[in-house]
Amino acid sequence: MRKFQMFAVIMLTFSIVLSACGSDKNTGAASNGSNQGTATDNGAANSPAVQHEWGAWAGKQVPQKVVTLDFSFIDTLTSLGVVPAGNAGVGTTKIPEYLQGSIGSEVADVGERKAPNLEVIQSLKPDLIIASVDRHSMIQAELEGIASTVAFDDVSYTQVLDNVKSIGAILNKQAEADKVIADLTAKIEDVKGQIENQPSIVVAGFFDDEFTVWIKDSFVGSLLSSAGADYAFNGEISKLEGKGEGSKMTLERLHEINPDYIMVYGDSTEKLKANPLYQDLKSVKDGHFIEVDRNLWARGRGPIAANHILDELLLHLKAE
Repeated sequence: MRKFQMFAVIMLTFSIVLSACGSDKNTGAASNGSNQGTATDNGAANSPAVQHEWGAWAGKQVPQKVVTLDFSFIDTLTSLGVVPAGNAGVGTTKIPEYLQGSIGSEVADVGERKAPNLEVIQSLKPDLIIASVDRHSMIQAELEGIASTVAFDDVSYTQVLDNVKSIGAILNKQAEADKVIADLTAKIEDVKGQIENQPSIVVAGFFDDEFTVWIKDSFVGSLLSSAGADYAFNGEISKLEGKGEGSKMTLERLHEINPDYIMVYGDSTEKLKANPLYQDLKSVKDGHFIEVDRNLWARGRGPIAANHILDELLLHLKAE
């Protein structure tokens, strides 16, 4: 009997020890889970992967140093209250004019957007690079070798809004992204309510005696259409240098379209003034052949650019 009681005591003691060990392990797992939760708060460790044109981003930390390789992305970052470490520009324009009042000189120049300087980008030690899927596909491997890289397109304004949401998720700026989207959507509806008689309009570049007219499904075409304008051209896209959703055409072809408004940028159109077809354009006769900023109306492609474009549109429409 004593032997049995002694055996029972030993087994009970052993059971308690095992239970205590198990409790310690559970406590350790809870502690690890708590640490992961903190990482999620600070760096979105367990957040869903963000899809982009080259795959999915699922970083464990919020990127702190971002390099943008196109105007639409520095526009988007600025709208979210984030200043990039570096940005790729166009020619002498390192940051588009409409953003220069919002961004200081601390943004490094990483070269041309069509051929960014990889050595300069690497020297900045970024933890995120935002690239254009079309413009930078040839250097995808090199960019990904420098830092985590995401790529987006910006064909239409709705696609740009999707980019705002995705980039906002990556940078832990979801609330800011939601506000940017809501504000721009409300702005479009407000402008739509102020535009009367749905005027026809096209946006065009004029270079080397030829026009390049943006199509209706382009960023600026889709934006103006959503705001209540009748965007007057949606033809075939020409093979353009670089990137663009436009079609090259002569003055004769533009005269066939003959919209109420033509927003134009590029070379001086002074040489056209002696041409009867130019003089016969409805927009010219009504004083609606309007010169605009290329960096805003063609290259901006972000929520801030969209707001400025809508403001200018209303300004010109109400000038009558």
